[in-house]
This record gives sequence, C-alpha cells and structure tokens, in this order.
Amino acid sequence: MEQKIFRCKHPLCRAARSGFTGTFFARHKAPVNRIVEAAYFWLAKSTNKQIETYTGMSNVTVSSLVNYFREHVADALDEIDFVIGGQGVTVEIDETKLGKRKYNKGHRVEGVWVLVGVERSEERKIFLRILPNRTAKTLEEMILRHVLPGTTIITDCGRGYNTLESHGYIHQTVNHSRTFKDEETGACTNTVEGTNNAIKMSIHPRNRTSECEDSLWEFIWRRRHEEDLWNGFLRSLVEVNYE
Repeated sequence: MEQKIFRCKHPLCRAARSGFTGTFFARHKAPVNRIVEAAYFWLAKSTNKQIETYTGMSNVTVSSLVNYFREHVADALDEIDFVIGGQGVTVEIDETKLGKRKYNKGHRVEGVWVLVGVERSEERKIFLRILPNRTAKTLEEMILRHVLPGTTIITDCGRGYNTLESHGYIHQTVNHSRTFKDEETGACTNTVEGTNNAIKMSIHPRNRTSECEDSLWEFIWRRRHEEDLWNGFLRSLVEVNYE
C-alpha cells in the first residue's frame, strides 16, 4: 500500500505531508499492508521465522517490526493498567527469577528478578516489575505503588513482606517449606506461580535479562486484551500518538 501524500495548495507553500505522519506507520519503511499483516501474525504468537514465511519479509525487517510491536503495546498501557486490587479483592504476590547463568556452551544469561502480582478475579489483573534488588524497602515501595489499600495480599513467608499490614493491607502467608496451602486460612499462591510459568514461556531464554521490560509490558497488554487481541491492537493504533 502506497503512502498518501497531502500537499498544501497555496502557491507560496506547496508543502507535502504524508497521511501517515504522527501515526504508528510513520516510523517504519515497510509497506503498510505488510506491517498490518505481520502484526496479525505476531498477535497470534507466530515465530519470527513463520512471519518471514507468511509475509515474504526479511529476517532483519521482521525482527525490527516485532520489537516495534512490543514497544507500541507497551506505550498503549496506562498507569491504571499497573494498579490492581482493592477492597474485597485478593492479590497473590511472588518474586520469580527469569534466566540463569550458563557456563557451558551457549549464550550466557545473567537473569533478572521480577516481582509479580496477580488478582484472584475474572480479569486476572497483574503487575510486573523488575527488581533492582530484593530488599524489604524495595518490595514495600513497589507493592504500595501497584496494589490498592484494603487488598488481601497472599505471599510466602519472606521477611520483605512483614510490614504490609501496617500499610492497610490484609496479609496472609503460606510457608512453602511445609505446605502448599495454609490449613488455617486456606492461603496459597497457585495463581501467581502459574503466572510465573506463563511469563517464562512467553520470553525467550536469551531475552530474560534486565532489558526485558518491554516483554513484560507486552505480557500485561496481552492479558488485558486476551478476549480480542486484534481489536485491542487496532484501538491502540488510534490512541497512541507518535508526534
């Protein structure tokens, strides 16, 4: 699809402007129909190699577009998309390690710790934050930022969570060294542990580093729009401005 050019009719101006200026399509040289086609296959979780085969585009172009799609959906998220919980809502929180060190053959990945929070709700709202460290202060600050007061929070028995009740949360714990479910309260972290596995499956091992933030935002965006990814993506084309 060729770009439409609009030209000023004033004889002293005659300035030209593309119809795609300030839009999602202005930042990439590939034809618009090919970009849209690649986006459709990316949303369907096709591999880069499959997208190359389906669209006829080169490996370099497809890799560039996939990174672009990931950045775009990250930009489409609002601050409210990172805040979960509230009165009467239960949130499970856990820390998970993405990647590990490899000293044998192959790519060495240092890995990164991520704080994961998941609502026990139909929407299964989540927040994901890369941890610069795992101190009690850092965990507390991130939870205060992303979980609304009055929430029932379930965690393991890590000391980093000991101050949650002083901030207006109802805090329940499960001792994983003894059981998967607290017999007295029924507290467990099965939901967040399942989400941890889904996150790891969605991010290639080579990319599980401190640079994987856009991949985490992509995971949140896909969770938010999992009922209709395509229309969610189309709406984002209108909502995100590139000027």
